[in-house]
Amino acid sequence: MEFEIIQKDLKVFKGKSMTDNTLKDVYITGAGVFMPNDPVENDDIEDILGYVAGKPSRYRKHVLAANGIKTRHYARTKEGVQTHLNEELAVGAIKKALDNRGLDLDNVEMLATATTIADVLMPGFGSMVHGRLGGQPMNVLSASGICSASMAAMQAAWLAIRAGQHTNAVAVGSELPSVVMKADRFEKESEIDESRDAKTESFKYFNADFLRWMLSDGAGAVVLENKPRENGLSLKIDWIEFKSYANQLPACMYLGTSKTKDLEVGDTYQGFGTFSEAEDEGLFVIRQDTTLLPKGLLQSVIAEAKDLVEKGKLNADEVDHFVPHLSSYFFFDKYAEALAEVGFNIPQDKWFTNLSSKGNTGAASIYIMLEEGLNSGLFKEGEKIVTMVPESGRFSVSYAHFTCVKG
Repeated sequence: MEFEIIQKDLKVFKGKSMTDNTLKDVYITGAGVFMPNDPVENDDIEDILGYVAGKPSRYRKHVLAANGIKTRHYARTKEGVQTHLNEELAVGAIKKALDNRGLDLDNVEMLATATTIADVLMPGFGSMVHGRLGGQPMNVLSASGICSASMAAMQAAWLAIRAGQHTNAVAVGSELPSVVMKADRFEKESEIDESRDAKTESFKYFNADFLRWMLSDGAGAVVLENKPRENGLSLKIDWIEFKSYANQLPACMYLGTSKTKDLEVGDTYQGFGTFSEAEDEGLFVIRQDTTLLPKGLLQSVIAEAKDLVEKGKLNADEVDHFVPHLSSYFFFDKYAEALAEVGFNIPQDKWFTNLSSKGNTGAASIYIMLEEGLNSGLFKEGEKIVTMVPESGRFSVSYAHFTCVKG
């Protein structure tokens, strides 16, 4: 009898001590945004970023007319003074997300960060954000890249919670491109290409000046948990897919080199004796190969969408909101037509973007859109949301599927 009791107790003990290998559902339970300073309208951009060689840009009006952005934010004053570090933008968004959720910072178990250009070359952006943010010792990830780094960070946090490693996490995307878009960084560039003509080669004035009217500052963050929030809306993460097409295409948006493929020793800023020598050669100006941009983006977006449609993961009839990261409204119709051709035909009234009012904030953009969708009441219980985040760095794309639930 005593032996039977001991065996029974042992089974209970073993049951409680065994690791639960069941995959957990994961939910976005809170979101926050931090946009520095007041919105900046198109006519005021050069007052803040400055005039290259004292002259207005020949391309500003043309690029702005195509991208459709009306206002954006800069962490700079009209006097040209920087007001925030990138890590400060990230911390601001995280605090707002935690406050929105009602989660104490000391209970956060993981921090996944994404940015294009951190404030320092090392340590990692995640460590710098954690150091400024505070909280307890935690799992920290720094996802580097450009726009789609945001989804790499979210995917890592999602998988960690799904596997049972953590019960919650915060993912944040933050960008501060204004620091490399100010006029004095383009003085040498103006001398390199005095005519300032749009050339087919990407290492020319237009392909650098182009980005001054495309990129802006801001940060967004989301809280992820293994259960939905009580008495409120959450987004259940059904799946996240992320794929690079760098094996098929050269770099399109780059910094630190004048060459986009087949790099060799000496082709990057590290091959120069000093950083100033590399800067004199124009290697510290962000460039976009505008001749490759449309082809590369559409090729990766279409290829991945076609694959997901064939796998049954993307079904246009079941989507209530399509939330794409758009760098420019120039791509709106192009994406719509291309996606329809591979069987993902989303009516335009189901598309949601806040590009015109928030600007192109790179890795922060998708979080900024999800925050507005959740906190403005756009997303309703039971609705299905699909996001798309393409990146032109060396071309990658992420799609994700969410279900809006009420706890």
